[in-house]
Amino acid sequence: MQHRPQSGERLSVAVIGAGIVGCSIALALTMEGHKVTLFDREEPGAGTSYGNAGAIVTGSITPTATPAVIKSLPAYVLDRQSPAVLRVHHTLKALPWMLRFIAAGTPAAVDRIAAAMHPLVSRALVAHRSFAARAEVPELLTQEGWLKVYASAADFDGSALERRLMARHGVVHEILEQGSILDLEPGLDPAFCYRGVRQPNAGNVRFPRGLAEAYLRASVNGGASVIRENVNAIEAREGGGVFVRGEGAQHGFDRVVVAAGAWSGKFAKQLGDRVSLDAERGYHISFGPGSERLLRGPVVIPGRGFVLSPMHDGLRLVSGDELAGLSAPPNYKRIEALLPDAVRVLPALRDWRPASRWMGHRPSTPDTLPVIGPARKSQDVIYAFGHGHLGVTLSAITARLVADLIVRRPSEIDLAPYRATRF
Repeated sequence: MQHRPQSGERLSVAVIGAGIVGCSIALALTMEGHKVTLFDREEPGAGTSYGNAGAIVTGSITPTATPAVIKSLPAYVLDRQSPAVLRVHHTLKALPWMLRFIAAGTPAAVDRIAAAMHPLVSRALVAHRSFAARAEVPELLTQEGWLKVYASAADFDGSALERRLMARHGVVHEILEQGSILDLEPGLDPAFCYRGVRQPNAGNVRFPRGLAEAYLRASVNGGASVIRENVNAIEAREGGGVFVRGEGAQHGFDRVVVAAGAWSGKFAKQLGDRVSLDAERGYHISFGPGSERLLRGPVVIPGRGFVLSPMHDGLRLVSGDELAGLSAPPNYKRIEALLPDAVRVLPALRDWRPASRWMGHRPSTPDTLPVIGPARKSQDVIYAFGHGHLGVTLSAITARLVADLIVRRPSEIDLAPYRATRF
């Protein structure tokens, strides 16, 4: 029989991964008095947590796979200039993931996934505000909202499913005419502003890596420690607890949390779970300090497949859904091909030149839902990965749920949709 901790008992917990999810978990567990050790070879927030569009999208309930996306899949895969692409060398390895992705795009599956996403995203900003206050960085969270701008009636009609799902689940959103869009973002070209959909309750993080660093710093101030090395294996101990095998030594813990992003699959496999997880690579181009003043908040251009987001170090052009595995070199051609479109949407951008570029690995599941819950072989190992495009959004609420799982207490929401065994 596995040990069930008493309320208030201090447990030793290893957290594998120092992205925004792992740092949030370290903070949540430290706040509850646990002895936390975080493992990662890289600096906190240095991976995908750094290069995103900096949004906490509290209404992001539409899954990546929809009937329209599935219908367009051949064009995505075959068009070498498409923002979404499957690299040829990765096709066979990605095939099981792709088949599950197609199955997740049926109308019934979309409804089920949206219903499972809503309890997570709707609590996301509240959870972050609590953590940011604890970390003494409330100023890193703002609320410019999440604005999608459609250039034509056909583009806007393509958002019908998303708008229907938001209405069904009570997500606050506004339909904007051209004048209202330009009132919010006067720098946009009116020709691209046929209609807009805005979620005013979405939050924004202009310095995501800074937020991850602040969460970890607060954890360390609360007694957490950091070991800068890779973890090679996790092994359940007979009688309870877990061994973590790093590059230098073996460590024993009462609990282990796997929050290693796109690298989490190997640990799940060691523990008897064959999760469907792939590295969905995303790209950004930054225009450097000062360019962030061109927009008041992030603007999504669904018809062109990119986001323009003002960040702490400049305006970012964010795009790319590339299945290519973890080891293939970056291919910046597709996002560079979007630069003329970005200038057409935001004419003042013509006075700026790309200052830097980035590629990162989003840990994506075919059904969009994260993996949150215990491992098959041990209740002492908790999974917290697979957040896809929503790592920043879901990190703090995931941390709260993991804190519940660590001490075996009921969570505020049903965790069944996120279990690893669904694959």
